[in-house]
Amino acid sequence: MSVNSFNINYLSPAGLIGFWILFIGLIFTGVLFYFVFFRLNEDEESYKDKEREKLEIENQKQRIARLYPK
Repeated sequence: MSVNSFNINYLSPAGLIGFWILFIGLIFTGVLFYFVFFRLNEDEESYKDKEREKLEIENQKQRIARLYPK
């Protein structure tokens, strides 16, 4: 195997492959930063959370109805 078959300078930041590796890495880091710090802090409730709250409200209404019979 020849030493000159692959030039290690292609992987340097000034080389073509190194530039694209850095560019894709920056995009990947930005996307992860967005999902970890911005997207997870949004107050969106899941379907299970909504169903649990509905069930809790119904149980609360039943308990109140037992305290004050008609």
